[in-house]
Amino acid sequence: MTAPPGLRRVVLIGFSTTGKSVLAPYIAHQLGWSALDLDVEIEREAGRTIPQIFELEGETGFRAREQQAVRDAAEQHGVVIATGGGVWLNADNRSVLADGGFVVTLEARSATILARYAETEQGTTEVRPMLAGADPRRRVETLKAARQPFYALSDLTVHTDEIEIGEAVEEIVDAVRRRAGSVLASDARLREMRNGPGIEPPPVVDYGSDVGCMVEAGSARYPVYCAWGLLERSGDILDQLGLSGRVFLIADQAIIDTHGVTAIDSLRAGGRSVESYAVPSGEASKSLSSLDALYVWLSSHRAERRDIIFALGGGVTTDLAGTAAATYLRGMPLVHAPTTVLGMVDAAIGGKVAIDLPSGKNLVGAFYQPHAVLADAATLATLPPRELRSGFAEVIKHGFIRDEPMLGLLDESADLLLDPAAALEDESHRKLLVEIITRNQAIKATVVSADERESDIRAILNYGHTLGHAIEAVTGYSAVLHGEAVAMGMVAVAEIGCSMGLIDEALVTRHRRLIERFGLPTQSPPGLGRAEIVEAMSRDKKVVGGKQRWVLLESVGNPIVRDDVPAEIVSEAIDAVVGAA
Repeated sequence: MTAPPGLRRVVLIGFSTTGKSVLAPYIAHQLGWSALDLDVEIEREAGRTIPQIFELEGETGFRAREQQAVRDAAEQHGVVIATGGGVWLNADNRSVLADGGFVVTLEARSATILARYAETEQGTTEVRPMLAGADPRRRVETLKAARQPFYALSDLTVHTDEIEIGEAVEEIVDAVRRRAGSVLASDARLREMRNGPGIEPPPVVDYGSDVGCMVEAGSARYPVYCAWGLLERSGDILDQLGLSGRVFLIADQAIIDTHGVTAIDSLRAGGRSVESYAVPSGEASKSLSSLDALYVWLSSHRAERRDIIFALGGGVTTDLAGTAAATYLRGMPLVHAPTTVLGMVDAAIGGKVAIDLPSGKNLVGAFYQPHAVLADAATLATLPPRELRSGFAEVIKHGFIRDEPMLGLLDESADLLLDPAAALEDESHRKLLVEIITRNQAIKATVVSADERESDIRAILNYGHTLGHAIEAVTGYSAVLHGEAVAMGMVAVAEIGCSMGLIDEALVTRHRRLIERFGLPTQSPPGLGRAEIVEAMSRDKKVVGGKQRWVLLESVGNPIVRDDVPAEIVSEAIDAVVGAA
């Protein structure tokens, strides 16, 4: 067909996977024009993929490349342009593309977008940056709602949920033929395109590179970073987060002179004032007296609400510093910088902070989300071997409740994962550590995003913890590390699941074998008895209505919560781990 006078381009806009790249060549063929995909052009010019651009340059860098690609495309005549989902939010882009262009929004329901997204991601490890995060459905719905008023400025909307390609092409080409002339003659249209819908577009929050996943909780959205050498960029990351106050660094005493110095140097290099406080190592520091000492220290330095608590260490530091941040001055900005496997994949993510009482673990605390989590995998190279092994109990737990393929990877790679110091000289080793940590961070982020306050699905993260916490309490939080206790707890719940007919003996054996592969115990220290263990479990915060709740497996990746486990089965499982008494 002959294009209407003045028409130089057809522009396809809309959300990701609505069909822009698919339809552009067909429309171009009908018009006798060429087709151009902006994302393809950006990748060609950059020499890397869109996810790689986001990783290396952040969203700000990508949007700058995108704007240049729009200007270059607008110089061509007789072209159908498939745009990225965020192009149309920028007023300059709208003005350039709409002047001489007929603009078509391709629309689809969220369920359709998610189904297409899942299909296109099969066989690739790269994730579309704008759909990355712990809860893709919520991300799609939120982004679509924010962008809809901007998409509504277009000259035509075509729904692509169930329409055939040929029908969609015919509808668009027919509209171009009938309406493009009058559309292009309207001066008011271009003014509206420039001015926008009267609201601000969604802000571009550039968290920089090395964001492994996002937590999308009801009360907060924040990035979880993981990379090798991340502490050396602590100051830059706080700048990207928009945190500008003084930094109160609370660090495990064992690392304050090493990793603490690295973080402090980076923070001070950007002109920040930094005060530091050393927390004695060990679970005993998660106490009311330790919390009181932190309050006195913060008060002595006249900490203000805009100042930042920077928690550097393992789960103990994460909990203690997080509790102080949640309560001092009724809340201060919190950044977690975990230095243990446990802290990186579990304690630092999700906003649960607490201290212990003599009667039980984590009985005093709060749900308080950090502004970010900075996991520097290089810190694992200096972690004591026993502490390293202990943290991998949580990784194994994630595999059993969410990620069966990872269990095989853990079995194959246990020797490498338990020797992070060797990664100092081996890039592939470093990548493996970062991959495993990031994979587990995403599992934790997904669960806590769906259930911020442990009212439903988040309970599955307690797999192995019911008996594990009891063992910790009975041994005074010192003789047994948290991960060691969880490892024994997983063996016990596997035995319970088998006794109740939920899983078979082979899966129980798989628990024991993988736990032992990482040098973790399947039997408690001598001297513990069933009675004291049962008493400690009765004080567990997961008891509801006097009934003990157990997280069990129906199969790998399919956890359930049961409160009807017979007492005799519980006793047998305890005996299997701690022995009869």
